[in-house]
Amino acid sequence: MMTKEGPIRPEMIVGDVLREYPVVRDKVRELFGAECLQCRSNQKETIIYTSWHRGLDPKQVARELNALLKEK
Repeated sequence: MMTKEGPIRPEMIVGDVLREYPVVRDKVRELFGAECLQCRSNQKETIIYTSWHRGLDPKQVARELNALLKEK
């Protein structure tokens, strides 16, 4: 399922997004911190959870990640 912004949705698992869309790695590092890229929890935690944990809006995070996919 795709949103109008693109394929990345807030309820997706961060690790799945990194695996499926490697082009967003730098943006994930910028938003969530470098440790998020290696953390095992990224296999269980959603964009929603990680965004809230960092004080970010999960819908905005998904929009920013999808915008990167459109640039490529």
